[in-house]
Amino acid sequence: DLRGAWNAREGRRGRVTVDAPGRDRRLLFLAATSKDAATTEAMLSPLGIHLHVCRMFEDLLQEVKRGAGAILLPEEAASTAHNAALRAVLASQPPWSDLPVLILTRPGADSAESGEAVRMLGNVTLLERPVRLSTLVTVVRTALRARERQYQIREHLAERTRAEESLRLADRRKDE
Repeated sequence: DLRGAWNAREGRRGRVTVDAPGRDRRLLFLAATSKDAATTEAMLSPLGIHLHVCRMFEDLLQEVKRGAGAILLPEEAASTAHNAALRAVLASQPPWSDLPVLILTRPGADSAESGEAVRMLGNVTLLERPVRLSTLVTVVRTALRARERQYQIREHLAERTRAEESLRLADRRKDE
């Protein structure tokens, strides 16, 4: 059972493979083991998927606050406490944000943890292990594209706010 050992696994920080401006487009991966981290990075990085490995759940929460395109985590990390903590972080994001969460489940995908994650976190996709590489890549790319559309909405809203402010300023100058 990984739940009890989750925070005890390697306390060092994962390495970021993108620069600071790219944080919003990276896949955050909570790896249960160093082998999981290395294997996942070896599979996804050559395909252009920017991966940031988090070794502890608390690291994942901090990295979500810094920016992410999607989250990938094993079902074993989807405990009630972790779901609540992640939900709190997600709830603090702007209204346009709906960060995709991808959960790697045990065969059957009908555990209490995964069901609770779907109910609590909203934008969740369940992937039954073992997952084929092509399926994982497709789902990750789809999640990142959906997040990119959210960023386009963010930019549109910001542009709209700037235009409204510009019009208000022009009206004030006209009235003076």
